Amino acid sequence: PPPLSDIDATEKTANDGDAATAAAPSPEVLLALTEKMLSVNPDPSHLWNIRREMLVYLIHHNQDDVVNDINSKSSTLDIEAELKLTAHCLQRNPKSYSAWFHRKWALVYFMNGTSHKTEEHWTNMKSILQSELELCVQFLQLDERNFHCWNFRRFVVGLLGSCGGSDVTITARENNNVDGNNVDNNAPTTPSSTDSFSGSWSAWMHQIENENKDVWMMGPQISQNACRAVGMSSSCKGGSNNYYSATKSTSAPLSKRELKKIIMNEWDFSTAKIQDNFSNGSAFHYRSKLLPLLLEFRSSDDSASCPGEADEAITLVREEWDGILLDAIFTEPDDQTIWFYHRFIVTWARRTIVDAGADAEVTEEFEELLYDMVDSIQELIDVEKEDNFEVNTQDRHESKGAKCKWAYLGMHLVLTTLLEFTSKEVDDTKTELCERTKECLDELMIIDPDRRERYQILESELT
Repeated sequence: PPPLSDIDATEKTANDGDAATAAAPSPEVLLALTEKMLSVNPDPSHLWNIRREMLVYLIHHNQDDVVNDINSKSSTLDIEAELKLTAHCLQRNPKSYSAWFHRKWALVYFMNGTSHKTEEHWTNMKSILQSELELCVQFLQLDERNFHCWNFRRFVVGLLGSCGGSDVTITARENNNVDGNNVDNNAPTTPSSTDSFSGSWSAWMHQIENENKDVWMMGPQISQNACRAVGMSSSCKGGSNNYYSATKSTSAPLSKRELKKIIMNEWDFSTAKIQDNFSNGSAFHYRSKLLPLLLEFRSSDDSASCPGEADEAITLVREEWDGILLDAIFTEPDDQTIWFYHRFIVTWARRTIVDAGADAEVTEEFEELLYDMVDSIQELIDVEKEDNFEVNTQDRHESKGAKCKWAYLGMHLVLTTLLEFTSKEVDDTKTELCERTKECLDELMIIDPDRRERYQILESELT
């Protein structure tokens, strides 16, 4: 397609009566052609790039006409048309990188496509985003492990949080740190940070920011350079005012209650998807990102009976183990997705306890949980051994159908974590744990001989 500057020159020459250069395709024609071609094959990214360039050109062109009091078409993006097109394309290929990206771009551009971000604009945007979440539900019913759709869902939640909240009084109290008796209901609220609708959660997670520790967030999905390339830059065509750049929202930021509601909705959604299929790695990954945020809400409750962070982390891990993982490992003992999440929650709880400087009571509670894990995993290993009792010891190779490799790896993780927390004065207990860990590694050398040297190094570290 001709560059945007060439289109301007073509239109000017055509108006002067030069038919030689009037044959260049107009933006409207290019939009129609890209729509037809992408409806057949949504994968070519260069066609989507052409479409975005033409959309941006027409919007800027129509905006100039509005400024000059010339009758023109809408100066904002036709979001319904773009969503309809990408939905049709995704039906043909639900894993099209280019179609999913264009849908993200269209949502972001529409959010920034007006100079007056009124309350009505944000209400309309929230309605669109809620519809997008419903679309994600439909796509995940067709393919529950479509990571493109899971990624898009996180993106939509990020935009939903950036649209601001409605609890103006609550937000004013939280942001201004005043007593409930001295709240000024008319006090201005701090606007949400909407400088970059990139899908990042960091811009609106203002309620749980803590300078003394890292809060694991979902990062941006659209870079600043990508935004600038399609017209969402700090300056518009010809050096005019920044009409299409992101501006400060006139709505109040999310209150803590609204923030918690969003997180809990996503937590419940991931729970339902995991219960449908324990092999859903995308759902487990999303859950691993939500877990630290859920801990922040639970441990920062204003009630006097609210437990400490380390104690609440153990409670969360206990709920995950008893409510999800225990059923999952006995249902699919050789599914590595389950064991990866098991490794995550044990490591995460250990890190939280160490960072919080937990007391002896909390540490003892964590050790009790780890011993429960050891008993359950050992029970699983015993059941699997009974099923394979006729298999020769030398034939217990992973490639020959030997099971429980991941159970032994999970057992090794729990035992080494127990060794770390067991007091040095308890020699008998440490000796027993070392012996069980060594037995676990010896069995792994038989089942998984390709990694024998790794297991030998781990065994040498025990001494």
